[in-house]
Amino acid sequence: MLELGVLTLNWLQALLLPLTRITAFFLAAPVFSQSAATGRIRIVYAAVLCLLVMPVLPTSISNPERPFGEPTLLLILGEILIGVSMGLALQFVTAAVVMAGEQISMAVGIGFAQSFDPTVGATPVLSGFLNVFALLVFLTAGGHTVIISMIVESIRVLPPGEFNLGNVLPLLEFAKVIFIGAALLAAPLLLTLTAVNLGVGALSRATPQLNVFAVGFAVNLLVGFGLLFLVLPAMGERITELWQQAQLFLRGQILEGR
Repeated sequence: MLELGVLTLNWLQALLLPLTRITAFFLAAPVFSQSAATGRIRIVYAAVLCLLVMPVLPTSISNPERPFGEPTLLLILGEILIGVSMGLALQFVTAAVVMAGEQISMAVGIGFAQSFDPTVGATPVLSGFLNVFALLVFLTAGGHTVIISMIVESIRVLPPGEFNLGNVLPLLEFAKVIFIGAALLAAPLLLTLTAVNLGVGALSRATPQLNVFAVGFAVNLLVGFGLLFLVLPAMGERITELWQQAQLFLRGQILEGR
């Protein structure tokens, strides 16, 4: 019985570092970090995934060792940094979609309609809609399976203990996708609404008796939502490209950029 206890303890120590990386990823990545999945559920997800990927780990149940060395505090912090970094790379795409929704809401005139999103806080309703739309595109394209396979592959390609702070610099550079992606998503609607506002302004100069605020608000709403309905398929394609950029970044910097 004592030997079984020692065997179990050694086995848990061998899986501690991979479990830490997977758990940190689940806490930071979109979809997996939703409030519906509590901390316990995410830890269970990580534990089950860690058990499923045991064949690719350099250890076994019959002969558990410490293939990654002693699980010291420094190694655990490094694993947390790797998992959170991979999750943040995906969160940048979500932030780009939310920023685009904020800009569109302000241009349409419904920026005052706020809702609370547990993942990003108080956001306009349109940002929440686009955020859910982006997550649906992510799931429909099978992004969750690709990302899970990447986090598993990262344990084999980048074993615990081989991470350094220099790997964080490309992540900071990739953060520019937030502004570039938001500009590309919101540009068609913002340019059109700017033209509409110029037209309403010219109309108010021609007819001073016209209530420009009442007319302009109604026109902005009609044009904004009508145009959003028309360009939503194109926005879906653009969001898919942003998810693909995040996946290529993870694969290039973590799996192949050693």
